[in-house]
Amino acid sequence: MERVPPQERFSQNEKAIALPAGLLGEAIQLTGIEPETCSVRQLSGGFMNANFLVDHRGEQRVFRVYSSAMNVAEVERDVLTFLQGKKVLVPKPGRLFEVQGRPVLTMSYIEGVTLQEKLLSGAPVPLPAYRRIGEQLAHIHSITFSEMGFFQPGLKIQKPFETFGELIRWFVLKVMNELLECNSPRLDPSVNRRLQKLVNEKWSLVMETEPAFQLNHSDFNPKNILVDNKCDPLALIDWEFAQSGNGLGDLGNFFRFDYDYNPGSEHALIEGYRSVKDLPENWREVARLLDLGNMASFLERKENYEKSFRTARIVIADTLERFGY
Repeated sequence: MERVPPQERFSQNEKAIALPAGLLGEAIQLTGIEPETCSVRQLSGGFMNANFLVDHRGEQRVFRVYSSAMNVAEVERDVLTFLQGKKVLVPKPGRLFEVQGRPVLTMSYIEGVTLQEKLLSGAPVPLPAYRRIGEQLAHIHSITFSEMGFFQPGLKIQKPFETFGELIRWFVLKVMNELLECNSPRLDPSVNRRLQKLVNEKWSLVMETEPAFQLNHSDFNPKNILVDNKCDPLALIDWEFAQSGNGLGDLGNFFRFDYDYNPGSEHALIEGYRSVKDLPENWREVARLLDLGNMASFLERKENYEKSFRTARIVIADTLERFGY
C-alpha cells in the first residue's frame, strides 16, 4: 500500500478552517464568562469541526464549533449523554447552542493527547495499550439497539433499514455508477469497474455477519482516541457520525492504514476486543469491505477535496490488491 502521511490523508472542511469573527468570544459569553478573562487554545484534530480549550481561572472546558447542522451536534450530545456511566470512556457534554449560524457544544476537558499525536512523535506505543483500546471498542459494540440506521436527535433511528451491509453495498455501487456516468476523474474507470466486481462477488462475506444492531463510532481511528502518558485510553471523542449497525466497520477504519502501528498491535487490539466480545474469524475481510463505504463518501463530496480523493484511491487500490482483484 502506498504510504500517506497522516497530515496528507484528508482535506480539512473549509468551515472548520475559517470561523466567523467573534464567534468563539460570543459563545464563551453565552456561558456567563467574559472572554477577556479566558485563555484560549485550539486543540489538534478538527478535520470536520474546530475544538478549543477555554481556561477560565483554572476551570477548563472544550468548545466544539461544528461545520455541520444543529441536528448533527444534537446527535453527538445525545450519544455522549447516553454513554455517561457506561464502560465507554467519553467526555461529559455541557451546553449546546447556536452562534452566528454555527452549533457550539461545550464539554469537559480531558487532559491527554491523541493516539495519532503519540504515533507521530515516534514514541513507542506499548502493546497493552492496544489491548485496552480493543476492550473499549468491544464495549462500544456491546451496546445494541432494536433497529439499524443513522441516529437523529434523541437517538431515534432515521428510516430504519433491514441490514447495515446492504445499505453500504447499495451506497458504494451508487457512487461508483455516478462517477462513471459523469466521467469523473476522481477514480479511474477500470479501477471503478474492478471495485464493483469485488463488491458484487464478495459482499456475501459481509452479509454473513448480519444483522447487527451495534453502536458504531463510525470514525474510530487514532485521532479520535485520547491517551495518557502510557498510551492507555482516556476517552473516545468525535461521535457525530455514530449510528446503529455493523461494528466491524470501526475495525476497518482503525486498521485502514495498518502500517501506522508497530508489530503485534493488531493481535493485541483483537485480543483485548475478544476478552469482552466475540469476533468472527473473517473480520479483516468484512472490515475492509465495509470501509469502502467511507471511501465512496469521500469520492462523492461536492467540494474539491483532493487529499481525500487521493486517499480514497489509494485505499481502494490496496483493497483490490488484498482481495486479488
